[in-house]
Amino acid sequence: MLQMQNNLQENNIDGDYKNQLLIKLGETANEVRAELDKGLQPDEYEKADKLLKAIEAAIYVVEQE
Repeated sequence: MLQMQNNLQENNIDGDYKNQLLIKLGETANEVRAELDKGLQPDEYEKADKLLKAIEAAIYVVEQE
């Protein structure tokens, strides 16, 4: 099990931890999207795109818990 999943199960008594995590992940995803929208060099664009996909996957995992 992922550490994030353990933390969700242990610390999410009232749902606050989950909500805070989703907010932070969402904010970070928006920042990455803004960078992508500005335009980046091809290698930097690829890295940022992969980062965004990873953040979106994390959001999905957290929402499932």
